[in-house]
Amino acid sequence: MKKYLILLAIFLTPLVLMAQSGIYVPSAKPVKNMKKALEQPDVFCVILNIAPGDSTCKIADLDLLDSAYSIAFSRTNPKLYTMTIESYGDSDEALGKARVESIYRYFSQRCHAQFPIRYAVNPIHCSCHGDTIEMLRFEVPVFRMVYNCADLPDSRKLFNKSIPLSGSVMITFQHNPDECIGGSRGCFLPGQDSTIRGYYTTLMLKKGSVYSVTNTKDECPPPLEISIEEHLDYKEVAERYFLIPHRKQILIQAGYVVIHSNFKRELGECKETSFDSIRIRFPLTEYQYESKLRVFAKVKTDKGIEYRSLPTKKVRTRGSDNITVEAVITPAQFDTIFLGKKIPADELRDYF
Repeated sequence: MKKYLILLAIFLTPLVLMAQSGIYVPSAKPVKNMKKALEQPDVFCVILNIAPGDSTCKIADLDLLDSAYSIAFSRTNPKLYTMTIESYGDSDEALGKARVESIYRYFSQRCHAQFPIRYAVNPIHCSCHGDTIEMLRFEVPVFRMVYNCADLPDSRKLFNKSIPLSGSVMITFQHNPDECIGGSRGCFLPGQDSTIRGYYTTLMLKKGSVYSVTNTKDECPPPLEISIEEHLDYKEVAERYFLIPHRKQILIQAGYVVIHSNFKRELGECKETSFDSIRIRFPLTEYQYESKLRVFAKVKTDKGIEYRSLPTKKVRTRGSDNITVEAVITPAQFDTIFLGKKIPADELRDYF
């Protein structure tokens, strides 16, 4: 008879399901290989079953938080996590807040700061250096919630539709780079397709042609400033020649422009090649073009820095007898660009 009474007492006692403390991955199916799932997860959670009326963590809880910290704050993990700390309790809102603050304080202290700070290696692409990395430092976005389970629908009281959350705290780490480092990540100089005009010279720049870097929240360089200084009178070619000596040839200068900019690159500094992103145009007469007047800019060679003629194409101006010579330059060639031509030194007598 006693046996039946004991069984009856067990069935009549209210059954309170408690959460099993642990690290979990949201999944509709059981996770077979948890170690692999936690290598660099997009989302993972820590559930802590807190003792009734208590707001502090047990030693086992701290071990779980240490494991979560080693995943979410690892410098080798490229995922950038936000944190959501949720307390699932009863009507004692003050206790719920104390539990949330206890978890928040743990991560802050692990970062030796008043709030969680993340250092992360961030892959970026730079128009000069190509694919590279930078070290990010940012305050981790933390969202704190306190719930009374009596106010929640049954679906919100379970994690993965099987783990009860009542009396527990759940910390969710979610990969969200927009929230962590900003939705607009990158710098572009110029910020849009731009055209700079001098009296004769036209400089056309595509967006980001001078400098661009993507997937970064670092401070951008100052706004791009460009001006054109011209020394182009377009007199008869032979009348305006000046000599610039080279080892084997002489550059005969018919005029030049100086592109002044607050953003310059050294020749050979960039490993990325920017194709056709900056174009410079000069108007020429047919006679000047037939006289092989060309565009010369600084080029790095095995012998050092020399002025070399750039590949040009001829563009006809509608309704005019003049033509336009167009050449492609790079930010490293900002400075002085000559119009002229090279001739062998022994042919100088044909010009003077």
